[in-house]
Amino acid sequence: MRERTARNPRRCLGIVLVDGAFPYDWLDEAMEQRITTLFRRLGWVWPLLRPTGLAPRMSAAQQAHSNIELGRLSRVHELGPILDDITVPVRCVVASGTSFGSRGEEQELIRTSLDAVTARNPRIRIGAKVTSNHGAILKKDYGAIAGAVREVAALDHLGQG
Repeated sequence: MRERTARNPRRCLGIVLVDGAFPYDWLDEAMEQRITTLFRRLGWVWPLLRPTGLAPRMSAAQQAHSNIELGRLSRVHELGPILDDITVPVRCVVASGTSFGSRGEEQELIRTSLDAVTARNPRIRIGAKVTSNHGAILKKDYGAIAGAVREVAALDHLGQG
């Protein structure tokens, strides 16, 4: 994200983040094991879920690896500086429900890290907080996402951030 906007400032008018890019140190060894175990247990049903749209087009092991890698990339020292350096308007559409594999308030705790980001970089703002969870946000809250896209486009047109 940072490299593309820095190298090509006229090509990136703005960014809409959909329930993601939360700089938070949530991945530890116990969480990594929990993710691996969860997707290992789902391995047999994963191919059956794929045609219904309830699972991505990857194996359960690949999905586990993807989630673990996301945890590494989301660490405060990795993601924080990238978000701090953004110079174009950003609107975040944030889910509020719990997600598959989450326990208790884990997701909401991770999402609160966005408060520090918006305090440090005034170009990044919450466009909407919606009731769906991470897995359903595109399906149920597409209107909020479209609204955030329209807002970013209008800000760029006006030369604002």
